[in-house]
Amino acid sequence: MEEKSLHVEGAGAEKGSQFRTRGSLSNSSEATTFAQFDLAKLKGRFTFGEGEKLKSKKIIDQLFTKGKSVSQSGFTLVYLSAPLNSFYPAQASFSAPKKNFKHAVDRNRVKRLMREVYRMNKFALYEKLVQRKEQLAIMWVYKGKQLPELELVTKAMLYCLNKI
Repeated sequence: MEEKSLHVEGAGAEKGSQFRTRGSLSNSSEATTFAQFDLAKLKGRFTFGEGEKLKSKKIIDQLFTKGKSVSQSGFTLVYLSAPLNSFYPAQASFSAPKKNFKHAVDRNRVKRLMREVYRMNKFALYEKLVQRKEQLAIMWVYKGKQLPELELVTKAMLYCLNKI
């Protein structure tokens, strides 16, 4: 049985991939940074990968203390322009409160709808951020009491994205 470490796999993936991996974080001389971000390589790939997810507790805390917000139809977009340790121009996170949706199935459905709409419409935001040469931390929160339909989610989220 042969074990492979993340660093070995990451180093191999670093050469053939345009995205950062765990292994590439330790070798900063070869790592691709946001300054070298090429939107054309990502165009047409409607993905929401690991590097695009906002997970840093420190940045999330800053987001809610210093960030600005936009609301529409129960959806709130909280955003903060901050340097992120990411290749991507934006990192996003999604939330649905347990107070309004007692069942995890319902919370997960709301978050899945929000992720889908964001995933399909993020390129307009990326283009603006690349032009401005800034990175954005984003948190989507749904505060409504009922499960939303995809059309409502799309309208509200596009409105919020255009307000940035």
